[in-house]
Amino acid sequence: MGSTSKPRPLDNHHKAAGATTTNDHHVGAPALSKMIRQDLIMMKEVMAEVQKKTDHVNVQINQVCERFEKLETSGGNETERELGELKNNIKKLKSQMPSKLIKVNPADSQPRRNPWLDGPINHDSNQDNINKSGDENILHRLHKDPKFKQNAAFQQFEVSFLGLPVTLRNCLLCFLRFPDMVRIKKKFIIYWWIGEGFLPPNPEDQKTKAEIALGKTEEDFGHEILGELVAKDFIEPIYKNCSLVTNSYRMLPFICSALTIMAERFGFSPVYTLGPNTPTLAQYDEYQCLLNVDAAIIDGGPKLFSKMNHFKILYLGRWQRSVTHHIEVADAQILHGLKNMNQLRFLSLRGISLIAELRQFISWLTSLKILDLKACHNLEGVPDGIGLLKNLTHLDMSECYLLEHMPKGIGSLSQLQVLKGFIIGHSKDKKSCTIDDLTKLTKLRKLSICMITTTEFSTSANSLLLLEVLKTLQKLKISWRGYNLQGETDDTPQSKPHARLTRSLAFNERSSPEPVMKFPSSLQKLELDCTPRTFTVSWLLFADLKNLKKLYIRGGLFCPVHQIVATTVEILRLKYLNEFKMCWRDFRILFPNLIYLEKVECPNR
Repeated sequence: MGSTSKPRPLDNHHKAAGATTTNDHHVGAPALSKMIRQDLIMMKEVMAEVQKKTDHVNVQINQVCERFEKLETSGGNETERELGELKNNIKKLKSQMPSKLIKVNPADSQPRRNPWLDGPINHDSNQDNINKSGDENILHRLHKDPKFKQNAAFQQFEVSFLGLPVTLRNCLLCFLRFPDMVRIKKKFIIYWWIGEGFLPPNPEDQKTKAEIALGKTEEDFGHEILGELVAKDFIEPIYKNCSLVTNSYRMLPFICSALTIMAERFGFSPVYTLGPNTPTLAQYDEYQCLLNVDAAIIDGGPKLFSKMNHFKILYLGRWQRSVTHHIEVADAQILHGLKNMNQLRFLSLRGISLIAELRQFISWLTSLKILDLKACHNLEGVPDGIGLLKNLTHLDMSECYLLEHMPKGIGSLSQLQVLKGFIIGHSKDKKSCTIDDLTKLTKLRKLSICMITTTEFSTSANSLLLLEVLKTLQKLKISWRGYNLQGETDDTPQSKPHARLTRSLAFNERSSPEPVMKFPSSLQKLELDCTPRTFTVSWLLFADLKNLKKLYIRGGLFCPVHQIVATTVEILRLKYLNEFKMCWRDFRILFPNLIYLEKVECPNR
């Protein structure tokens, strides 16, 4: 749960690292027993919740069955309409089941259906929608009251709103594109503004040009605008747990109602939403943006997008904070309808299942700036033609677990600033993009790498040595897949795992030399996930981290943190490090500028 109150640095919510104990040098049987017991309890609790949800869905299915039997026997003029309603209810129930267990009815993909008239169907946000009356909360329709405009609070809001620059007005009005009181991630709203063309503000202004020349990005402008909107109380910041960093925002009902009146006055163009109030095909002309509010199954054939050639944003994927919002395509051919959308600036297929391949048509979207493919779990290939997207600044392929190599064309994306999910694997395809190809990207400032290899660690590690050449890189994340806790590949036979685990924790200075890596001196944030045993000791010991402000280490076998030379770190997050050992006094010595420490499931502290 988030909190709107700003937390204090080093809050008591975080346990300080304590003194070492006699168990600090190995994982004893009692500790292992405790961990196993906790896991078993957790699994039982989860299965109890699953059973509860299953029982709830079974009750609804039985109700639908009874209603269907009555309709079949009754007949009458209203039967066809009621059967249509029943079909919609069944779709909502199907969306609450794992897609792998559901066989899609071929009839559901026929063009005669309108896929966007199904209503809210995601259990997380609309659990009781089938029996919902449709009445809105009175707070969300204040603007419909004629007396609302005479209210002193509204008049004060009006003065504040009219005092905003045009760009800030447009950015604020974008919050109306989403359901009331929903939490909107910071990155998502900034990407939306980029897609709409609101960033940077006043691009022809000499001051703006000078700031861009000095390296200020569209995201930097977006962060400033969010800060101004918060300062003027138009939106509320939400802090994740006890973090010092705002990760999302929301708009209160009163502000939303007042802003709705302003939108009507200034003719702010609406967004085409996929949900219960979806407009007809004939009304496409007045829209420039599409947002999938709650549709779980995308179908209708390629012609669905044939009248959207002028759209700037097509957000078909998941934007909600919860990963339980399931979306899938009934037929991947539907995406071929995107090929003529040459004005599209922001395309999101995030979290959409059953997309096995991104076809060559993607290279025709020459205006595209942001391509979001995160968590497309069935995606196996991205075409090399992606290199033709010369305006692309953001590319996210993270959590696409079936991807084994990167298209060579990525190295041609000269404007690329953010690249996530870059894979260094065991593919021998010479057409695969490598880190060497990324050295040509002079504007790259955020990079996340996933190491998936079955070779020796040093072989794959060598490919990271070129990271030093990325002089503009500010944020770097490296995660490993395919290694076990000993730092070897998953297919290596294991004998006496506990003994080997204990031995692997020691740093052997006489071991074979490893590549000496230097991170870019511009690096401000470093994340390491599931590190094998041979990584952190020598690599971080010799790394140039003089500008590092944030250090996040999650999972894996982590060396003694005192090997890290990064005295400038202000925010330190350590998670799931069973072998981590350090007392609080050492923290203060090694990280004298530390203002925030988060430590989760580091039992040996």
